[in-house]
Amino acid sequence: MSDFEPLMNLDIMLALMLSVVWGVASVLIGRHPARRSARRPRIRPIVLLVAIALGTVLVGVRTWTAAQMGAHSWLFAADRVVVALPIVGLPVLAALALSVPRLLAEARDPTPQARLATFQPVAVLPIWAALTGALVGFSGTIFVPLAPPLAQPASTIYVVDALVLGAAWWWQRRRCAMVEGYHRRKWTVRILRAAGATAAALVVLVGALTLAQRTSRLPEQMSMASHDHATTTAGVHPVSVTDLTGPAAAPQRRFTLTAQAAPVRLASGRVLDGWTFNGQVPGPEIRVRQGDQVEVTVRNELTDTDVAVHWHGIDVPNSMDGVPGVTQDAIRPGGSFVYRFQARDAGTYWYHSHSQGSVQVKKGLFGALIVDPADGPAGGTGAGSGAAADRADWLVAQHTWYTGPGLPSAADLAHAVPAFGTTDGTERRTAAPGTTVRLRLLNTDSLTRNFVVTGTPFRVVAIDGNAVNRPTDVHDVRLVLGAGARYDVEFAMPDHPVRLSELRDPAGGIVVTPDGTGDVATVESTVDFDPTRYGTPAPTPFGPDSRFTREYEVLLDNHLGFYDGRFTFLWTMNGRVFPDVPPVVVREGDLVKLTYANRSHYDHPMHLHGHHMLVLSRNDKPVTGSPLWLDTVTVRVGEVWAVAFRADNPGIWMDHCHIFEHAADGMMTHVMYEGVTSPFQVGSNTPNDPE
Repeated sequence: MSDFEPLMNLDIMLALMLSVVWGVASVLIGRHPARRSARRPRIRPIVLLVAIALGTVLVGVRTWTAAQMGAHSWLFAADRVVVALPIVGLPVLAALALSVPRLLAEARDPTPQARLATFQPVAVLPIWAALTGALVGFSGTIFVPLAPPLAQPASTIYVVDALVLGAAWWWQRRRCAMVEGYHRRKWTVRILRAAGATAAALVVLVGALTLAQRTSRLPEQMSMASHDHATTTAGVHPVSVTDLTGPAAAPQRRFTLTAQAAPVRLASGRVLDGWTFNGQVPGPEIRVRQGDQVEVTVRNELTDTDVAVHWHGIDVPNSMDGVPGVTQDAIRPGGSFVYRFQARDAGTYWYHSHSQGSVQVKKGLFGALIVDPADGPAGGTGAGSGAAADRADWLVAQHTWYTGPGLPSAADLAHAVPAFGTTDGTERRTAAPGTTVRLRLLNTDSLTRNFVVTGTPFRVVAIDGNAVNRPTDVHDVRLVLGAGARYDVEFAMPDHPVRLSELRDPAGGIVVTPDGTGDVATVESTVDFDPTRYGTPAPTPFGPDSRFTREYEVLLDNHLGFYDGRFTFLWTMNGRVFPDVPPVVVREGDLVKLTYANRSHYDHPMHLHGHHMLVLSRNDKPVTGSPLWLDTVTVRVGEVWAVAFRADNPGIWMDHCHIFEHAADGMMTHVMYEGVTSPFQVGSNTPNDPE
């Protein structure tokens, strides 16, 4: 856990405590003078003075936490500095100047005149204003996070707060004018009035929740290209995603993937009900050469589930991206779809279902796609089929299987079984001493996973399929892979065992030995491998000092609310959830800069389809190692990543969190090229679920 998360949790607790303290103070300050106890006349002002002192201290502490969060990034503190702190801090100053002297006078001499003085609006309103400000601040941490640009939401909040306090001022003046003729009503009347007020409050609350629940429902049908900017733009010829097929060329490699239900047998003997490609998990390894024209026919033999296949990390033509409702309709049971693309870049990639990914990938609809260099070994299918005699080339797909009843759930930890492929335990492999061993690590899970290699130094030779420039040996470091990310590691096989482990199961993993015997214990390192400092710099087509034609800031948050009729955790981008997240609008040729800032409680692996992103900086520190090209940027809690890409692949491209549950609950948007349209739709009345 980063040092940012405790600060954020403390800030949320302070916001809650401020609401409670100023709530108590507001009730006490608003009590009618005639209702105050004659036996203990000094208790109320003393309690109020203590509450004001405590509230003032809490505001001071929250100011400190905001400053500490701002030290990580201004994006983390902007809403606090612009809205949350001023709207409670200014009333606190007013309370110290206007309310406290009158309360001190009442505490010293609790006469009727002193009690009436603390009942005047000038003494009451600052405390009520502190309460409304505290509630605004708490709401911003739990229910409605604010994200830049803040001018419009901030002005709206201040205007509404001023109107509420203006009405409260009028009401309090009216109460003061009625003090002299005030008569305490009978207890039956008071009970009835309290019951009526409670009932009215409940009606308003239930009505508000019902309205929020209904308005949160997603449309039954919705076009992903329905935004105004997706229509014809001056100087831009309109084009449909179906026309973005890439150059026509005869395929050199053909494959068939058949989605079908089949039992999955783990190494331990557990048998699960899985969904597979060609009856196996992971699905068949598709291995081709760089430059090959590839054709993959996907058939759906599942009885009641639609599928679509996305080629993760491969910059395919837009119509081949495999996102139902965006670039195609989902493949219905009994149907098929033919994907064609060129494998332009060598590296480790993967394919997976992009329809209901939170279920289908977990149940097994995924596999590896390896692109060998053009002058490398011949392509084929099957693990390591392209490896030479003095090389071992193995895919290692980390996956979590769920053995509980019903559909798999990442929250069902009691039934979670970590595995490499189908190996839940220890798998032994052999390699002769001196053999170059390449392990292609793939995280197919929804959460960040940590890997360690024990027993030998190793090099990270590729990240997200992109070669590292002049990698060097490292050892005893933890390789942190977000969902969908890949690391290729290599080492020269020593004359003793080497173990690869994922730290949830340090006793399991893969043990590579020279002769099939021996073992080595996992060293659980606490030092994370830093890809931004690794390798040697090399020229890039653009960089931090380039002139960007488009720049976007994306704040990643989580809060409570309704989504599609369900009360749940919402995963937001700039305070909004899909489909209300504004897309990233580009024109072909643009140089685009994206800044991702994560102020939520989870890591977010942000995956941009159809493009590779060059990392410019992490936490304002520029990349000093090898150029870092990624298709999945794992933005950990409290981190800020600045990346850039060239808009050179027209289409409508998803940009989403690769934790499928987060995407399903709102954390997705699109990079949309001006003038590009789509005939496909998403929604409950369509076959398309692009999560």
